[in-house]
Amino acid sequence: MKLERAVIEVAGGCNYSCAMCPHSDPGRGKDWTRIMPLDMFENILDQITPKYGTPIINLEGSGEPTMNKRLPEYVEACTRRGLKSYMYSNGSFLRGDFMKDVVDAGLGFMRFSFIGYNREMYKKWMSMDNFDMVSENAIKLKEYIAESGSKCEVSSYHLILNNNQIDFEVEEYRRNVINKIGTIGYIWKMHNWSGNYKPTYGREAPVKRTCGRPFAPEITIRAGGNNGQTGAVTPCCQTLGPPNEAKSVLGHFSEQSIEEIYFGEKYEELRKLHIEERFDEIDYCKNCDFLYENPEVLVWSNDPNSSIDYMLGTEFSLKDYKK
Repeated sequence: MKLERAVIEVAGGCNYSCAMCPHSDPGRGKDWTRIMPLDMFENILDQITPKYGTPIINLEGSGEPTMNKRLPEYVEACTRRGLKSYMYSNGSFLRGDFMKDVVDAGLGFMRFSFIGYNREMYKKWMSMDNFDMVSENAIKLKEYIAESGSKCEVSSYHLILNNNQIDFEVEEYRRNVINKIGTIGYIWKMHNWSGNYKPTYGREAPVKRTCGRPFAPEITIRAGGNNGQTGAVTPCCQTLGPPNEAKSVLGHFSEQSIEEIYFGEKYEELRKLHIEERFDEIDYCKNCDFLYENPEVLVWSNDPNSSIDYMLGTEFSLKDYKK
């Protein structure tokens, strides 16, 4: 097994309460909103590489990584081991010397979450009137990348807020975000967080099949965990929030090694049930809309390599694990 992607959450909390995210209501709870200790983070990296490859390291999981004030040290820990670090963030704290320290530590990719195609919709969906400020943060980040000679890429992300006006949202987002900041952009339809939410977002299709995630060369590790444990491993990021996050834990790095978790009984049982398409027996998978094949969920991108099955920064495609 050679991992291509490790999602390691360095901070489980968030300073936003977005309308479409389990961080807002009911919230993840204190067991899940911890800061991952730097020594645990480094221990996980050392367990992974080089034995299990040199994966990209996503620093967010589903928490807001910039809430970790020592974030540059986590980025540097990746850089020192020859690992490229990625970060998905609301970007509200990524400014000034903190931003420069993160870039100087070797950050390889930064994706700003702009859920809202203008200031009004951003405030409505992301709970903060920060559209203009975060836009400026992104512009300043790009300027510092050019000034410092960093190879960090800058991206942005939007979720369609109304499926009845997709073309309008795409054009407004391109005008107010993509063209203004000059980002690589991705616009998707919303999803239901493994069934934790039950809105109609248009991902449904007649037949369920494996999403491919239990077999893919990646691992997802949370900062917190169940019953005071930390470093919980979940099948993917989609099980965020109650009730499915706690149900989906396959092991904890505070108690087990990567071998004991990734090749352990719980992970193997999950893979077996996906192979046999017995999804209704998996509480945290059975209502997940990622089990449906729907190519229209990726609405727009100016990245020629984008697809519904492609994980940013990796070489693998989930479609190879859906068979």
